[in-house]
Amino acid sequence: MRRLSVRYLFVLLAVAVLIGADQAVIQPLLVRMNVFAPVVNLAGRQRMLSQRLAKAALAQAVDDAAAHAVRRTELRDSLAEWATAHDALRNGGVALDIPRIHSPAIDEAWMELQPHFDAMQDSAQQLVADSDSDDLLQAAVTALLEHEPPFLATMDRIVQLMQDQAADELRRLRALSLAIALTIVGLLVGLGGFVGRPATRAIRGQIDLLETRVTQRTRELDEALALLLHEILEREQAEARNRSLAAQLAHADRVESLGRLAAGLAHELNQPLGAIANYAAACDETLAAERDQVDRGRLQDYLRQMQQASLRAGAIVRRIRDFVQPSAGNLANVDVSALVAEVVDFCRPEIDCAEVELALELPTDEVATVTADPIQIQQVLVNLVQNALQAMSSAPPQRRRLAIRVAASNGAVQVDVIDHGPGLADADPEALFAPFHTTKADGLGIGLSICRSIVEQHQGTIWAKSLPLGGAQFSFVLPLAAEHALQPAC
Repeated sequence: MRRLSVRYLFVLLAVAVLIGADQAVIQPLLVRMNVFAPVVNLAGRQRMLSQRLAKAALAQAVDDAAAHAVRRTELRDSLAEWATAHDALRNGGVALDIPRIHSPAIDEAWMELQPHFDAMQDSAQQLVADSDSDDLLQAAVTALLEHEPPFLATMDRIVQLMQDQAADELRRLRALSLAIALTIVGLLVGLGGFVGRPATRAIRGQIDLLETRVTQRTRELDEALALLLHEILEREQAEARNRSLAAQLAHADRVESLGRLAAGLAHELNQPLGAIANYAAACDETLAAERDQVDRGRLQDYLRQMQQASLRAGAIVRRIRDFVQPSAGNLANVDVSALVAEVVDFCRPEIDCAEVELALELPTDEVATVTADPIQIQQVLVNLVQNALQAMSSAPPQRRRLAIRVAASNGAVQVDVIDHGPGLADADPEALFAPFHTTKADGLGIGLSICRSIVEQHQGTIWAKSLPLGGAQFSFVLPLAAEHALQPAC
């Protein structure tokens, strides 16, 4: 690469030298070529001035005395301009911006021209002097006209010599320019062999090295990608296992909650079952009577009561089955108020057994529909209600009051479960939702943690706080279903 750089710099230096030569030689020659035009033009004008000078001399000789003054002034002006132009052409003139152009042939022609110029200048000066002698005037005119033809011929030759010199310099300039251009072209063509081939080989080597590195890096990236995909698969499997464990844990929590509700549910279920047994015995007694003494209306009433009691028992069993069965995570648009009402019916035996006064605040003119798994939301509500009942177990009966409030606003539904127990005391509200954190002697500490997981899976939040007058409030918020989202007021 270093030798290649030296070669490249050498070629660039040669091209720079040629460009410098062009600036140092060609450009001055071009400037010099520009001076030929005004010199040749002035030489042509000099020939015209010579003819005007002869014409003025003839007019001076033939005009009357009254016109002599005018002709003499014209002759003097022409003589002055003619002499100035002659001096500028021969020696160069700063005033006329005319450089001196000379060569042996041109200098020789000027020497031949000079006697004729001197004779014509002397004759014209005599005419300008306004001599009274006609013979002198006539002699001066004759001498001027005699020297004019050789002056013009020599002047034409000088002009031709200047033009020939300009043509020679132009040919030399063209030859020199062509030589420099051909040299530059040769250098540029040679650049391919002198620099281009080594550069191509070097570039090809770099490309091969780059391709090798790219191939190696691609292989490393493929291996890293395979490892990443394997880690992603393991993570997905771990997450699936965690979800399965979370679902099993939630199911176990629901079963545990059902165990705490078992006594009340058994009592509630015994009522319709006992009614069915009683009505069945009444039907048996009615049918045991004589055929003509059977009261068919009473018998139909007994059967209708038995049917209603069996429906109530079936509803209780269905609620138990729905609550206990594993949740499949099926989302649907559900009315939160209806879920709260079902949970209250489900927990009613335990609420009555704990002698707790229940207050429900459900919206009547607001839509409280969310997209959620109804079983999971019911599990959250059951946990919060059972915690509230347990918190008030040591409170006086008159203070045992449970309030459940549902309100929809700002595109969300908020559910508050408020008890009048001892409150949270100095406990950290956030710590209550940590896994395996419990304040109960026989608690596992997973209920509120499961509640938080369920609420956050539904894009909601849950929190707890102590109330100023005693008791605690557990609240959670779920976003309204899209088609039921409240529009902002205009």
